[in-house]
Amino acid sequence: MQLQLVLKLSFILVLGIAFSADAQRKSKKEKTAKSSLYIQQEAEYYFIEGEKQFILEDYAKAVTNFRASIKLVPTNDVAYFKLAQIYNTTNQLAAAKQSILKALELNSENSYYYLLAADIYTNANNLKEATKYYELLISKVPGKEYTFFQLGAIYLYLQDYENALYTYQRAEDHFGINEQASVQKQKIYLKLNQAEKAINEGQKLIDEFPGNPKYVIMLSEVLSANGHENDAIILIENLLKSTSEVPSVRLQLASLYRKTKALDKFEQQLDIAFTNPAIPINAKIKAVMKYMAFLPDSKLEEILPALCDKIVKTHPNDYNGYVLQGDVYSTFLEKKLVKEDDIKRFQKKAINGYANYIKFDESKFNVWQNLLNLELQLNEFDSVIAHSQQALVVFPNQIWLYLIGGVAYSNTSQWEESIFYFEEGVKRAVNNNQMLSLFYGYLGDCYNQTNNYVKSDAYYDKALMINPNNELILNNYSYYLSLRGQNLEKANEMSLKLMRINSENLAYLDTYAWVQFKLGNYIEAKRVIEKVINNSSANAENYDHYGDILYKLGEVEEAKTQWLKAKELDSNTENIDKKIEQGKIIQ
Repeated sequence: MQLQLVLKLSFILVLGIAFSADAQRKSKKEKTAKSSLYIQQEAEYYFIEGEKQFILEDYAKAVTNFRASIKLVPTNDVAYFKLAQIYNTTNQLAAAKQSILKALELNSENSYYYLLAADIYTNANNLKEATKYYELLISKVPGKEYTFFQLGAIYLYLQDYENALYTYQRAEDHFGINEQASVQKQKIYLKLNQAEKAINEGQKLIDEFPGNPKYVIMLSEVLSANGHENDAIILIENLLKSTSEVPSVRLQLASLYRKTKALDKFEQQLDIAFTNPAIPINAKIKAVMKYMAFLPDSKLEEILPALCDKIVKTHPNDYNGYVLQGDVYSTFLEKKLVKEDDIKRFQKKAINGYANYIKFDESKFNVWQNLLNLELQLNEFDSVIAHSQQALVVFPNQIWLYLIGGVAYSNTSQWEESIFYFEEGVKRAVNNNQMLSLFYGYLGDCYNQTNNYVKSDAYYDKALMINPNNELILNNYSYYLSLRGQNLEKANEMSLKLMRINSENLAYLDTYAWVQFKLGNYIEAKRVIEKVINNSSANAENYDHYGDILYKLGEVEEAKTQWLKAKELDSNTENIDKKIEQGKIIQ
């Protein structure tokens, strides 16, 4: 009994010890499992926090959280990827490379990792290394063959034409004949001066997609650029025969006809194209601008203005056609490509284009400038007044508009209105001496016309303070003083200065002669006025002055002869009939 009891006690003790050891092992496992779960949860927490900060673009905090996550779980490739994204975004490229390489080391099957690696090396201007990651992506991750096109573009940029061709061929082998690969291969062949191969690529697209005119046009351009214009013409002519009308082809065909000197056909195709509303106006404008670059050219000079007229007729509601019309007709005038008899017609056409344009769009100041300048050239002062007023609503602080409006008013003898415009211009030209000089000069003229001589002289003096050698001011100021018989010594001083500056201008010579006349220096006045009279450009006023000078020298009959010549040139010359009838000066 005692032995059995001892054995039982021993068995229970051993069993208890065994149970105790097993319990300790289970407890350790449970603690380890709990610890591992805690670490995973902690790492996940930091990762999620990092993602939040990344979205909020608080990159410093995001980096701290992603690093904390990696510290707990060093095999977290996604955290390394996120760090690489941040470093790439913030241009910390060395750190970005290190992080993405670690992500790829942990997971070599994630396509986004390769793409980011390629992007990082691209940003670091190491395109050769970038190509390595595109190649790895294609080889390691199935279904990423679209990357061939990105890879090919990089090889092309690196001028590694061999690898570029090989890459685009791989794309073609995988996807079949396609536009992107064929067009890029064409470019490469052309860079390598392998025109025939480039042409073959174009033909492949036509054969593969026979109903698409785009590829016919593309091939015709390649043919044309490589000396095969006639082949290109045949290609497009056949296209027009075999398919319904393809409007844009007409412009291409016209260009080819011009290159082959078939100018009648060139003009015919342009006429068809430009009267077809289905062809976008921008294509037509582009064609006109292309041909404008070839001026002067007799054929283009003949047809380009007419093409602009066709555009505005075919697209009456598109303002771009009107500004083109204005620009083309103006350019022809500027380049002197217009016959004398056509100048006014071209000016009118240009005005028409610009005037129609501003009905659609008033915001282009240069269009207003062109329009107003052309109207001034034709002395269309009423239009200048109307358009300058309209332009000032849009551009109330444009000094030039006050100048041009004032000039138009003064040319229609609306002196008060012109004074208002010039005074407003002065207010806005405070720091612009060139414009101030012009305004002061015009104000001097206008106030003289309204007999406000005090203001007239004051503005002339202001103009001469800015530019003492202003020929127009010296001439007008001295002449008006002489007409009034006031301050003749100052008038003489200014006219003498004018002679030193420019003694060839007939108007200046006449002014000088008239100042001498007023001073009683008749012999000097006659000497100078005869220089004017001996010029074929002499006008009625010059002959009238000559007659007055001769009269003062006692040559009455010769004076009457000169007055008669003045009347022949302008019957409205002041007091001319009385002078002739009475045989004396009439003031």
